[in-house]
Amino acid sequence: MCRREAATTFDQAPHRMDRFMDPGEIPMPANAPRYRQLSAILAREIAAGRYPVGSMLPPEPQLCQRFAASRHTVREAVRQLCDMGLVSRHQGVGTVVRALHGEKLYTASVSSLGDLMAYARGTRLRLLGERLVEADAALAGQPGCEPGSSWLEWDTCREAADGSAIVHMRVFVRPECEGMRDELQRGQAWVFGLIEKYGGERIVEARQVVSAIAVPARSARILGVRAGSPGLLVRRFYLARDGRTLSVSLNVHPPGRVEFTTCWRLDETPRGK
Repeated sequence: MCRREAATTFDQAPHRMDRFMDPGEIPMPANAPRYRQLSAILAREIAAGRYPVGSMLPPEPQLCQRFAASRHTVREAVRQLCDMGLVSRHQGVGTVVRALHGEKLYTASVSSLGDLMAYARGTRLRLLGERLVEADAALAGQPGCEPGSSWLEWDTCREAADGSAIVHMRVFVRPECEGMRDELQRGQAWVFGLIEKYGGERIVEARQVVSAIAVPARSARILGVRAGSPGLLVRRFYLARDGRTLSVSLNVHPPGRVEFTTCWRLDETPRGK
């Protein structure tokens, strides 16, 4: 069982994650193909500046030796980096780094609660850690969230199909949702379906607040970007029919990897009707 701690504000939280693993300790999914594991590592290293734009990736023999992998595996990993727009191959020269971040964005078009729930499909979630917390003033300021109430905090990273990290996500749920741990550990991406399953209440409303931030150091390590890089903080509050808060999530997105599309349509219904 997790130790009870006071919940913290977002800016304070990275200093309180003593129960969470350092990103260097986080294992790749056991069923991820070997070439995807290699490409994810290299993509993070490129984003972190180990291989600057215009520099060369190590030649295949060196990568084979470093990762104890076959030439075929290394070639597939580099091909995936090419597909992401991070590197380009030049015959007789080698593999040149083109960009710190991939050109492909993970796009979520959101016009309903169903769309918001569905955007997680096609992604994988990694559970990094957990703890039991008590709601502080910031958390307790949300609808139906009482001061001093108990919450389980799941520390997670959501990855796109190519293995790139698209969000560092901290999810607060009611203690009755503790049973969802096993499914999170298996990489179940639809978190809020699990909240309904184990919490026994349906989510009928979601409130979202988006703001620009400098990516905190811990999130930066997990996402493979520089601390202080421009990013997005997306706060979501999931409510039951009676207005009770079932879950709060704090989502940090790195630059260049995700975009949200929201559609507004003019209501042409005549006024007074």
